[in-house]
Amino acid sequence: METVQKNQLMELGQAAELIEQGHTLVISGEEALLAQLPNGKWIGGTIPYFYFKDQPGRMDKSHVFVTDFSDLAEDLKIATYSVETLKNITSNGFDNGFHFLILPALRDIHLSFALNAPNYEKLFENPLIGLIAGVDLDEFTDGRLSKTFDGSTGEAHTDLGVALHVKLPESQAARLEIINVFEGSDAFTLEVEEDGFVFEECIINGKKQNLLDFIQTNNIDISYPLVSDYGGANVNISFQRLDEENKQVVFYAPLFKDRTYRIAKSFDSYVDTFKAKAQVQLQKENRIDYNCNCILNYVYGGLDKASIGFSGATTFGEIAYQMLNQTFTYLTIDEQ
Repeated sequence: METVQKNQLMELGQAAELIEQGHTLVISGEEALLAQLPNGKWIGGTIPYFYFKDQPGRMDKSHVFVTDFSDLAEDLKIATYSVETLKNITSNGFDNGFHFLILPALRDIHLSFALNAPNYEKLFENPLIGLIAGVDLDEFTDGRLSKTFDGSTGEAHTDLGVALHVKLPESQAARLEIINVFEGSDAFTLEVEEDGFVFEECIINGKKQNLLDFIQTNNIDISYPLVSDYGGANVNISFQRLDEENKQVVFYAPLFKDRTYRIAKSFDSYVDTFKAKAQVQLQKENRIDYNCNCILNYVYGGLDKASIGFSGATTFGEIAYQMLNQTFTYLTIDEQ
C-alpha cells in the first residue's frame, strides 16, 4: 500500500485513488466533492476551512483534506448512529483502539451528545475523538445543513453521526490530548440552574440576573469563551449569538447546573499565544496522528492570514470524550 503524508489537502482524484487502494481514511471537504468519492473504508464530514503547517489557512471548495489511519488499523468498523443509539458508541469498538466520531452541526444528535456524552458507559476505556461537521459560514447562517458521510455505503446524512472504530495492535495505545489557549479570569463567576444551551437568567457573582443585559452592560467580548475547570483541565463553552429579541444568550455547547464558569482571560495575539503553548506541549510528542482546530479559533485568530505550525481541517466543535469549543485536539499513538 502506498505511504502518504498522514494529514494533507489533496485533489479529489488522489483521495479516490487512496480509497480504491484500500486505505482507511477520514475526509473533510465540500459536500459535492465527498459525494463523488467511491465506497470504501472511509468516513467524512463537510467543511471547507483548512489550516496549514507552512502557509496561511483558507477556505477551499475544490480539494478535500485527508487523514490516513491505514498504518494504524489492525481492524476497523464503520457505523452510523442516531440520537437513540449514540450512547452505544463507546461500547461498539475494540478492546484496544480508538473511536473517531463525526456529527452534523446543531442537529438533535449534536445537542444530545453535548449533554449526555459525559455519562456514556466505557467512555474512558478508549479515546473518543472527532469533529462536528460544518459548511461555509455564510451559507450556514442562511440555513444550509452540514452532512456526515458513511464511506462504506456512500450515504450522506444530516441527522446521523458516523464513526470509525479502529483496532490497534496490543503493542500500541491511543492517547487523546487537547491544547487550550484559554484560562478563566476573575471578572465574574456564572452558574446556571438547569443544563442547556440557551439562557435568560443566570446566577452571576451570586446574584440571579439576565445574562444578555449583563454582557451588554459590561461590554463582555463574546469572542472569548466561558471556561470551566474539569479536574485541572480547562473546558471552553463558546458563545453562538446574542438573541436580543428574546433577551437570551445562545451557546455552542451546554452549560451544566453543577459547574462554575468564568469568562476567558484576553490576550494580545491568538496565533502567538497558541504557538507558545503548543510548543511546550508538543515537544513531548513523537508523533501526531490527527489534529483539528475550531472554526472560531480560525475566525477570531485570523488563521486565514497566519500559520500555527500544523495542517488540519477546522470544525464546528471538537470531540474529545465530550463536546469542546475553541480547542485544538490531537491523537497520538504510544508504543506500550
